[in-house]
Amino acid sequence: MTRRQTFWAAYAVGFAVTSIIAVFAFYMLNQTVPQRVDWQSLKLTSLQGEPISIDKYQGRVVVLNVWATWCKPCIEEMPAMDRLQQLHPDKIAVVTVSDEKLEKLLKFRSRQPYSFTYLKANTPLANQQLTVYPTTYILNPAGEIKEIYLGGQTWDSEKMQQKLLKYF
Repeated sequence: MTRRQTFWAAYAVGFAVTSIIAVFAFYMLNQTVPQRVDWQSLKLTSLQGEPISIDKYQGRVVVLNVWATWCKPCIEEMPAMDRLQQLHPDKIAVVTVSDEKLEKLLKFRSRQPYSFTYLKANTPLANQQLTVYPTTYILNPAGEIKEIYLGGQTWDSEKMQQKLLKYF
């Protein structure tokens, strides 16, 4: 075998191994995100302490974002989520859910007064295997999960708006 053939054979093997690892990692990440969530068991409340049910948002597409104040990608996507909420207030409800202490959420909201809804989960998100941040569930107007996004997204892009509005 020539040096050139050896190089290309090693390159092909390396590419194949890297591809297999990437597919496996993607598969495992998807396994860590629940495909169904019992939102009621999280005992959601507004930041004022009022009990809130996800059913309150039926009739609109719900962009339900699981986040934390320490999560940089979560914070980076919030301006786009806010613009999305402002662009389609009657068709889309952007709702964020965190299980952090109320004081921390109130302090964050005072510095970031976005127009979307902040909710507090009063039981740990980990009880529902919600441990990857940000994870965003797209619910249709009937409350059914239609899509799940991992990581930060550009929520106000034309492409994303079209994807979301097809459920309305």
